[in-house]
Amino acid sequence: MPTSRKIDQVGDLTEKLNRTQMTLVTDYRGLTVAEISDLRKKLRDAGAELIVAKNTLTLNAAKESGHEAIEPLLAGPTALAFAYDDIAQVAKAVNDFNRGPKKLVVRGGLIGKTLLEGDVVDQVSKLPTRQQVLAEVVGGISAPVSGVVGVLNAAISNIVYTLQARIDQLQPAE
Repeated sequence: MPTSRKIDQVGDLTEKLNRTQMTLVTDYRGLTVAEISDLRKKLRDAGAELIVAKNTLTLNAAKESGHEAIEPLLAGPTALAFAYDDIAQVAKAVNDFNRGPKKLVVRGGLIGKTLLEGDVVDQVSKLPTRQQVLAEVVGGISAPVSGVVGVLNAAISNIVYTLQARIDQLQPAE
């Protein structure tokens, strides 16, 4: 019979799985508490969170939320990183952390409900961040608009210069 604490934990994990865009399944063995705290801070800054979870509770939550594909990744000590906003930024934060002496082993992950292999972090970190994509979209939209504004401005300037030249011709010389 599951305890109310376990039921609450499964409910919390289910809510996180439903809300996340990407879930990374990691093995945190060999990392100190200070290193895990540092990783948690980096992930928080990137719009994600890292939690240590029991595999059985995670599997129950995955089944409740329709994320059963995560099952093959749940073996041994498991920490889950939930990326809520920008998955590329979270992957880059994990890669930055892994440049240190101790490595966080990423077993794989889920984007949506799709299972991804262990090299998911490298693949996702190569994607542009949300801010970069928005900047490219705004740049793509504003470039034609600036061109139209430039053409209209040039046409209006030509009319003004032509009118000024005609006015200068018609005025009597002093």
